[in-house]
Amino acid sequence: MGDRPPDVPHQSGAPPDGAQSPARLPVELSHTLDHLRRRIRRYVAWEGLAMVLAVIGGWFWGSFLIDAVYFSASRLELPRWFRAAVLIAGLSSLAAMTTLWIGLRVFRQMRQRALALLLERRFPQLGESVITAVEAAEGGLRMESPYHRAMLERTMADAARTVERLDLAALFNPQPLRRAVTFAALLGSSIVGLAVVDSAAMDRWLDGFVHLHDGYWPRQTELVVRVLTQPGDRVRDFDRGTYRHPRGGDLMLLVEVPSGKTVPERVRLDYRLGDSGTRRVYLTRVGDQPFLHTFPALLERAQLWVSGGDFAMPRPLRVEIVDPPRIDLIVADTLFPAYTGLNATDDHGQPQRTANPVLGTQLTLPLGSDVLFRGTANKPLRSVRIDVDVGLERYEWHLGTHADDNGKAGTAAGETVSAWLTLRSRDGRPQLRAAWSEEIAATWLSADRRTFVLPLVLSPTAADDLPHLVGNASSGAAALPVPLPWPADALLRIHLEDTDGIGSAEPHRLVLTGLADQPPSLEVALEGVSASVTRLARIPVAGVIRDDYGVVAARFEFQIDQATDWQTREFARPVTTPVRELTLARSDTEPFERFDLLPLDLSVKQKLVLTVVAEDGDQLTGPHRQRSQKFVFTVVPVEELLSLLYAKELNLRRRFEQILSELKDLQKDLALHRGRADELRGLRAAGRGDGDEAVRPLQAALTACAERSLHGIRKNATETAGIAAAFREIRAELVNNGAETPQNLARLDDKILGPLEVILESAFPAVDTALGLFKLANDKGQDPSSAIDGVEPPLAGLIARMEQILLEMRKLETFHEALELLKSIIADQDGIKEDTKNERKAKALRALE
Repeated sequence: MGDRPPDVPHQSGAPPDGAQSPARLPVELSHTLDHLRRRIRRYVAWEGLAMVLAVIGGWFWGSFLIDAVYFSASRLELPRWFRAAVLIAGLSSLAAMTTLWIGLRVFRQMRQRALALLLERRFPQLGESVITAVEAAEGGLRMESPYHRAMLERTMADAARTVERLDLAALFNPQPLRRAVTFAALLGSSIVGLAVVDSAAMDRWLDGFVHLHDGYWPRQTELVVRVLTQPGDRVRDFDRGTYRHPRGGDLMLLVEVPSGKTVPERVRLDYRLGDSGTRRVYLTRVGDQPFLHTFPALLERAQLWVSGGDFAMPRPLRVEIVDPPRIDLIVADTLFPAYTGLNATDDHGQPQRTANPVLGTQLTLPLGSDVLFRGTANKPLRSVRIDVDVGLERYEWHLGTHADDNGKAGTAAGETVSAWLTLRSRDGRPQLRAAWSEEIAATWLSADRRTFVLPLVLSPTAADDLPHLVGNASSGAAALPVPLPWPADALLRIHLEDTDGIGSAEPHRLVLTGLADQPPSLEVALEGVSASVTRLARIPVAGVIRDDYGVVAARFEFQIDQATDWQTREFARPVTTPVRELTLARSDTEPFERFDLLPLDLSVKQKLVLTVVAEDGDQLTGPHRQRSQKFVFTVVPVEELLSLLYAKELNLRRRFEQILSELKDLQKDLALHRGRADELRGLRAAGRGDGDEAVRPLQAALTACAERSLHGIRKNATETAGIAAAFREIRAELVNNGAETPQNLARLDDKILGPLEVILESAFPAVDTALGLFKLANDKGQDPSSAIDGVEPPLAGLIARMEQILLEMRKLETFHEALELLKSIIADQDGIKEDTKNERKAKALRALE
């Protein structure tokens, strides 16, 4: 075995000066070292592989058990991010351990010196012979003499012989390798056993931790949450876990179990409203109905978790609160019928539409109006539906967007607009549907999808026309018209749906009324004539003719006696241009039209029926003609007319006498209460207060007198004004019938009408003012004596003036009464003559018998 020379340095590289070339390492020793190197690499490889496999098994079982425990506790799959992290961590650890435990150790460089030292340390009998031989072979020893060389060769030979007898297995500790292999085998066999015994569990693990699928746990129960929306009980799904709900609306959740799945006895609903804490309710179902739960009038955002049986929702469903679609503005851009004259014109005289904002729930427009019904919503819209009922039919106008499969541009990229009209009958007839072209429909929805337009025309025959129009369009015989005939007096129900699929909770209701043009209204009256007229009469007719959109013609029409056809006579001022309010006037100084009887050459006792006729310019349902009330006249001689007027005057005189009598009674009443005022003043001077029994009756009497007197004088003034108007009517009737004379006109103007005007303008107001002072003094508790004294002079003057007027009225009393007596005698004579004729006829008939 020889000893290593103590002075041999341990170095590498070229030998120093004087050193001999390296010795050759014995073959036996070289083979032993190579064999040791391979066995070390094999040991390290198996140990590293076993450790890697054990780690893989531990990673599998760790993730498997974590998943099972988590699912048992929560009924939820592990989050995808967690499983991805576990997969990445496992693969990273596998790569790192493979590199560290196998790669770096197996392919690590093992020099012969290290192997030699390993042998010498394990086998002490080798001494230092092996390392000496290796160093000599590497040229690390200097040969200073042949003696040294001989000793080295012998040492190398002894080392070669010794290593051949060594058991290299003694160098390796089998326990770590055995433990690693055993542990790896146990883990691997357990995994294989699991795959054989419960392949579903292995598939579940692969789906969850390798393929990273969601919902990898097989469940007997599955719950699908939807929303039941109104109106129409429409079922809507959550869009990627989110549902947008209209603010203030009821949120009705519909929890269903798919076919083939186990239905749990109850479902747990956890929810969080706004920033509040989580709350929990349990849902049960009735019969085969789905599970239902309603959040009434929801105003806050919500998060929902649903679980039941072995199902639990991994992520909350979110409910976002948004404003429901509503109409902010409705404007009817209207082109009125031409005859109405309501349209404004441009510089070229072309009619322009008038914007009519709708401020309430009703819009009234003339029939025949061409309307662009324009509504603006608070948010972009997906569809608009307008319903209107006409008799037994319901018409539904739809306007909506839809995806364009051909890539055709619509109001928004990838969308087009469609519009159609649906006829739904409630009497069992089939439904009809017709559509407008997409080019037309695209013009009815704005680019921002907030404003929609419905072109329509208010038609009186729309109820009859629409079924034929829809039927022809649905069969392809004709296109739907634009604008669409629309029934008058129809209730419109406007339904909106926004781009989130949220519909308006209640339809916007609007009554669109088509106002039919009414015939002209005539307010005409006779002035200064009565039913009895003379052959020379000129009949004044005053009044106003009105029409909503203009009177185009007006005239007199009349009949004589029993004639059935109406004869016409134009006004002195005929209608030349349409006018909404026509005031009858011959001229600026004559505010009436006049019908002259003289050209008709009527005879006494003939009858005349007179009326005024007006016509409008309605070109749609007219023109309309309207006739005023009929005025019936009888032609009488002048004497008879004068007799009738004298009879009227007599009646007026009697009324006037009554007024004068009441004024004299007022004068007496004031004189009586003047004494009571003196008596009251004396009591007060004697110290009697207002509460004294003697004072109270006097105060009450004076108060009643003041109020009674003031009321009476005002009544008398009003009645006197009526008498004056009646006398003016008598005067006008004399003039209009050609029966006036200078004497009777002077009498009426100077002796009656003139004085009546004076007392109405000055005398009555003076007495009224004095009586007012009387009442005021009495109300203030002052002495009314002076106020009563102040009434006497104007009242006496009024009575005197009225007595003078009455005297003038009475001057014709004898003539009037004689005239009436003469008329009575003539009437009696005519009656006697008629009775005599009848008696003679009767006697002649009896003689013939």
